[in-house]
Amino acid sequence: MPLKDLWSGPAATYSGLGFTIAGSVLGIFFLGWWIDGMTGTKPLLAIVGAFIGMAGGFINLVRTLNQLQKEQEQKKNEATDE
Repeated sequence: MPLKDLWSGPAATYSGLGFTIAGSVLGIFFLGWWIDGMTGTKPLLAIVGAFIGMAGGFINLVRTLNQLQKEQEQKKNEATDE
């Protein structure tokens, strides 16, 4: 398999999953930190935001992995039918 095809398919998806989780956690954490600074509730909303970001990132991880598994099973079934 050529390297270009590898990085445009599953490898790109799998490598992006870690960045998705980190981005979710950090993005919502800093949003909470910013709101904390405006309301004077530091660090309450930042911590809550980090947990919400973590939950959202893991939900996205599970959905993506389930989708990839279904696609692989479909390809496997198509290959055995031929």
